[in-house]
Amino acid sequence: MDGWDRGFSIGEAFHPWGTLFDIVAPGRVEAGWASVELPCPEAWGFVTLYAQPSAARPDRPVTSVSYELADTGSAPRYLFAELVKRLGQPDEIAREDGPETANQHSVVLHANWPRGKVRIGLSLYGAPRPSAFGNALGALYLVWTERDVAAAPFLPEWTAANEAAIAAADGARPTIFPVRYDLYDEAHPPPSLAELALDRPELLLTPPAIAARLGKTAFALWSDAAGTRWFLSTGRTTVALGGADTSRGHFYDVEPARGGGFTEIGFGPWSVRDAHGSRSIGEAVTALEALPGITIERLSSKDA
Repeated sequence: MDGWDRGFSIGEAFHPWGTLFDIVAPGRVEAGWASVELPCPEAWGFVTLYAQPSAARPDRPVTSVSYELADTGSAPRYLFAELVKRLGQPDEIAREDGPETANQHSVVLHANWPRGKVRIGLSLYGAPRPSAFGNALGALYLVWTERDVAAAPFLPEWTAANEAAIAAADGARPTIFPVRYDLYDEAHPPPSLAELALDRPELLLTPPAIAARLGKTAFALWSDAAGTRWFLSTGRTTVALGGADTSRGHFYDVEPARGGGFTEIGFGPWSVRDAHGSRSIGEAVTALEALPGITIERLSSKDA
């Protein structure tokens, strides 16, 4: 697996870790989670069908690549044996044996080899899996595990936006909306700065001046002193409204059926959920729709 710690190959092209998805697959994904299948006849000494690079967004670096391993007539166990010869015994391995797993949709073996800055994985299917590129016996995965390194180029911009929100909160008078559900679990830590800068740059940490007024069961709509910049906050996270991905929000009104139903409001990666018929979320939607440049898409359904 020479070179796996330096980057990844797709066809004849080699891309160092840190290469943006848009450079690897320009124009293939416009927004959101970025993943695409690209022809790739060979990788790391294996006959492959295609490679699938993935990134948090098109403007973020590729952090994982999967390679579909071609069905060349050899038994799948030889693929595993070849990786063991190159990498040694895997650190983790799981097997599923039995006739019920002998189909194209199942995975009968999954193994992982953490190696420095990369984690290498192998999945073998219960039967050849068809694709537009041919039949595959399994998939080989490369995952770049240096999240802090991947996020470093984007951290200054996120930090500036976060500091701007803290400054905007000085003297703010938030409208607070109580809800019945906990909006976050204190047992789980808040997202790291690297995670936010890399995966969800629109999501900020809630300024202390606002967070101090919110518990786990309330959110707030607030603006800067001039009333020109508007924000939505829980006690942990905040989104600045009016950006390219935060000018249009959603309002889900899900009536009880088999489930109890709920209401939800969200902008980009930020959302809050309450019981069906929530007065607070209804009032927040009304207030938001009165703001210039803000649109909310309303969707109704039943909780099946």
